[in-house]
Amino acid sequence: MAESELTDEVRTTWDGLAPAWERHRTQVFEGFRPVSEWLVEHVSPQPGQTVLEVAAGPGDTGFLAAARLGDNGRLISTDIAPGMVEAVRRGAAEHGLVHVDCRVMDAQRLDLDDASVDGVLCRLGFMLMPDPAAAFREVRRVLREGGRLAYAVIGSPPANPWMGLMMMGLVERGHAPAGDPFAPGGPFSLSDHDRNRALLTEAGFDDVEVTDLTGAMQFESPAGYWDLQSQVGGPIPAIIEGLPVDEVAEIRATVEAMVEQYATSDGYAVPSSVVAVAAH
Repeated sequence: MAESELTDEVRTTWDGLAPAWERHRTQVFEGFRPVSEWLVEHVSPQPGQTVLEVAAGPGDTGFLAAARLGDNGRLISTDIAPGMVEAVRRGAAEHGLVHVDCRVMDAQRLDLDDASVDGVLCRLGFMLMPDPAAAFREVRRVLREGGRLAYAVIGSPPANPWMGLMMMGLVERGHAPAGDPFAPGGPFSLSDHDRNRALLTEAGFDDVEVTDLTGAMQFESPAGYWDLQSQVGGPIPAIIEGLPVDEVAEIRATVEAMVEQYATSDGYAVPSSVVAVAAH
């Protein structure tokens, strides 16, 4: 499939998932709040600056940055999916943020002038792009000299049961998502530290820092895990929707049983791990 067709497929998939991401935005954001805070700290937004968020989803990471930009600063929140951008608009209004420019934009082809932003953020987006090298070149192009990039991508599969449990339940029934999860556009395509360093160096970045951030997604119950992952998990909702009701019930029972191993005194904590990257 051509890169343009893959990009269109990404747009369609995430546009369809936008309502679910907006419904679950608080839970997802709180689960990854330490990641978002790490990204914002490494971009270090200052009053009056312009910060770009790419693949923003419902935009909550960017909102943390926007709160530090002051009345004369600006957050440009972008996503390839129009539905996600609409969710950002609603979220910005709810937070009382008025200096947020919400735009539909492909990170691989940024519709921005050269050297026009001071920092770039992206939480869990670059690994889903068919051509991440192009996206990094575009980010370098729009950054001013000395500008900072900070992003996070999904770490290795063994470190991410919060994703893996649902995948295992589907695979056991012969319903593995299409495509290679380690190929460009796959969820684990940028889980290797050296791969990130190489791409950024080729794009013209310096002082590349790569680290792992571990945490856990919190759920009140195994049913809560199923409800979230069956609605926001990339290709998973489409797979589930195409299955017979009785088979979905069997898969759900399998997945919820696997979640039980992560029980805590106040719910369920399913481990997660991201590769966090910062560069100048």
